[in-house]
Amino acid sequence: MQSFDDYAEFAEAYVKHTEFSSHNAYYERPAMFSILSNLKFNRVLDAGCAGGIYAEWLLNRGADVVAIDINQKMVEFTKQRINNRGRVYQADLNRPLAFLNDNSFDLIVSSLTLHYLADWTKVFREFNRILLPEGLLLFSTHHPFLDYLLFEKTDYFAQELIEDEWQSFGDKPVKVRFYRRPLNSMIDSLTNAVFAVENIIEPRPTEECKQLYPQEYEKLSTKPWFLIILARKRS
Repeated sequence: MQSFDDYAEFAEAYVKHTEFSSHNAYYERPAMFSILSNLKFNRVLDAGCAGGIYAEWLLNRGADVVAIDINQKMVEFTKQRINNRGRVYQADLNRPLAFLNDNSFDLIVSSLTLHYLADWTKVFREFNRILLPEGLLLFSTHHPFLDYLLFEKTDYFAQELIEDEWQSFGDKPVKVRFYRRPLNSMIDSLTNAVFAVENIIEPRPTEECKQLYPQEYEKLSTKPWFLIILARKRS
């Protein structure tokens, strides 16, 4: 199976693309930043930091940030972006985060990362371990309805490994793999890991998206591309 390490081949192109893309800069991130702006946080884990945009945003608002990513190039990009203001480690969310202490974060942020993982309950239990009592988890992922439609699947309720090609990262398409799963599976994984769902958000594109990417704006305005969930660790 393809791992995040394979993304090293197009890591730089990915970081440059997501900096200003319709789906990231004018759809997912504005919604996530809007939620984060209403939360109180001190020590934050950026789980799947990619190029470090979230880590930088959190640091600029006074947070003590630890950022992790499985891809070493992404780790280096994040280190460069935040200029030693936080700690950045290479780590695999499929495995225990043994270097992080119990009850040591009040917020975990994970942007468009979890759909690459097969077992959500396992990673959510690890998130529960390292969160303080009543700590928060905010994550974005592929919307289950769109994955079901886009890849013309016959069973919405199945969890399946999807193979896709991304066209925007160089001279040839990049093959990627991720998991689709129904909404009830997402919620079950949270509750099984002792989280309570506080909010489910289906983001909408910004007006800037409409001006810069009118065709993409139409798609994002009429189909739910990503899903955002805010959950709290239960005592």
